[in-house]
Amino acid sequence: MNLFLIAALTAALSLPTPPAPAPAPVSEWAQTGYGPGLTFYNPHESRLTASSVGALTSRWEMSTHGAPECEVGREPLAGYGNLYTSDPGGIGAYDPATGARRWHVALERRGVTRMALSGGILATLTYACDNQHSFLSAYRAGTGARLWEIPLGAPTQDMIVDRGVVVVDSRPDFEASTVAHRLTTGARLWKLYGTRGDGLLSAQGRILLRTEGEGSRAVDVKTGTTIWKTPEDWYAVGSNPSGSRFYIGGRNGGLTAIDSANGNKAWESTWPAPSVTADNERVYFPRYRSVICLDAKTGRKLWSVHLPDGAGQPVRAGSLLYSPSGMGAGLSIADATTGRTLKGGMPSSQNYPPTVAGGRLFLTDGNRLRAYS
Repeated sequence: MNLFLIAALTAALSLPTPPAPAPAPVSEWAQTGYGPGLTFYNPHESRLTASSVGALTSRWEMSTHGAPECEVGREPLAGYGNLYTSDPGGIGAYDPATGARRWHVALERRGVTRMALSGGILATLTYACDNQHSFLSAYRAGTGARLWEIPLGAPTQDMIVDRGVVVVDSRPDFEASTVAHRLTTGARLWKLYGTRGDGLLSAQGRILLRTEGEGSRAVDVKTGTTIWKTPEDWYAVGSNPSGSRFYIGGRNGGLTAIDSANGNKAWESTWPAPSVTADNERVYFPRYRSVICLDAKTGRKLWSVHLPDGAGQPVRAGSLLYSPSGMGAGLSIADATTGRTLKGGMPSSQNYPPTVAGGRLFLTDGNRLRAYS
């Protein structure tokens, strides 16, 4: 064989093997609001698109709570191949395709306030039917085996998980406090007295809290130390996907965008917005019987979508915007860039935002959970 050809073949065979392409990000919904930043935006949803969403069909449904009046259903989470939801008498993991139950944890005379998935763990915030006690618990997401549980010192209304830390906020009619625990063990990491999130979320590990009469401050989720302070009475209603920005509300103004690292204002508007949905370029929020879309860079109004009844929290997943309304009114599905309305109409509730993940849509009214694909 030609020596030159042999040398060329040898060189080719010695070249390193190209790395395998990275797997596509998994479309999941790990916390209320998608993640700790409360963006209500799942950027990894690729199966439900403008061309496929019209074929959505009801697949199964189930009850989300039992007989005790104190039990209230919660919107589900999707992750680790399961759907996690409140169910009659407790919480459970279900097959998202069929609704078949995979495991169940009994919670006698308790309701579910919040759930969150992180690091193979399902964290839950629950309340007793006497409305005076709350519990923070952690379970193995794959089996439902309990890892730890802590009775909390005050009735608690909110919870997020970020960077291995579970943060909870007390109810406003009791002692104002914010407490952080380690996700893996439940050990307390820090506690702040007199503070409230009033919309607990984490933007790049920063939490915005306010103290009555003392303005607001951003604190580190891992340590509770103050990063910056302001005399303004601000509370976070959302953040952008990168966590570089808080979207805030306040007593003295409308929706405002600020830098989460230092509190500097990017823009402010006159729009009152109790909650937002945010992608990298747009901000969406409910307003009466509409969802309004603003330019994330300037706060300028771009368009709005009219709904059949009072608007609930919109959700963006992939290229689509899902907007619930009323109590049983039809779900609006629209192009998230233009606002062009697509086929929807499934019964929805303004009190429960949709969960969209893995090519499936989950809707609840607090009593029944319905799955579409």
